[in-house]
Amino acid sequence: MTVFLDPLRTAGRTALDLVYPPCCVLCRGRISHDRMVICDDCRSGLLPIDAPYCERCGQPLDAPVASCPACPGRTFYFDGALSGFQFNRPLQDLIHQLKYRNRPGIGRFLGSLLAKRVEGEPGFPHITAVVPVPLHPLRKRERGYNQSAHIARGISDATGIPVLENVLVRNRNTPTQTSLSPDARMSNVEGVFEAGRVEAVRDATVSLVDDIFTTGATMNSCARVLLKAGAKRVFALTIARA
Repeated sequence: MTVFLDPLRTAGRTALDLVYPPCCVLCRGRISHDRMVICDDCRSGLLPIDAPYCERCGQPLDAPVASCPACPGRTFYFDGALSGFQFNRPLQDLIHQLKYRNRPGIGRFLGSLLAKRVEGEPGFPHITAVVPVPLHPLRKRERGYNQSAHIARGISDATGIPVLENVLVRNRNTPTQTSLSPDARMSNVEGVFEAGRVEAVRDATVSLVDDIFTTGATMNSCARVLLKAGAKRVFALTIARA
């Protein structure tokens, strides 16, 4: 049956594209394929975070040997962190649409871009599983999906690394982190996450995935739970760093 359905789906998309050509979600210009989400001009506005940066927390540094201003006094449970792109206006708009305008496809697109960034980083080890940071069920029901899960699927599309959902569970619907201080962010996510499918991460090298890395409080809380569940190592991957 699939042999017949795939050509039909392709023909259907082609016909639909003739009537409603896929458009860039930022500038509304025409794009060649709906999976691209944005046009080449807008894509050039997504600026990568290039080395040097702290291999532990991902903080951009002024020089390769500079000490990291974000690490002193902090205990990180993840082994390393990488954020793909600068949190500039084009990326802010994309993440806003992903989270609040019912555009999950943007997550998958950004995840594929993040995967390409990770593949070019020699400091990152072989990842055996991708785990999205979970939403509370109430927040997920309101939004309709977990944006981090779609980012994780984009990484999986590009790399073949499996996505493990429901490995982490969010047990409290905490206030948004956006307006909180660094100390308040850490308190806000303390004890919020717990392990679900423990056997899925035992002895695995896991990549946590989220949209934005700010203080690392959410990633840290998740990483701690995964290590207690038996994960061998945990790394943090995000689209942007704010």
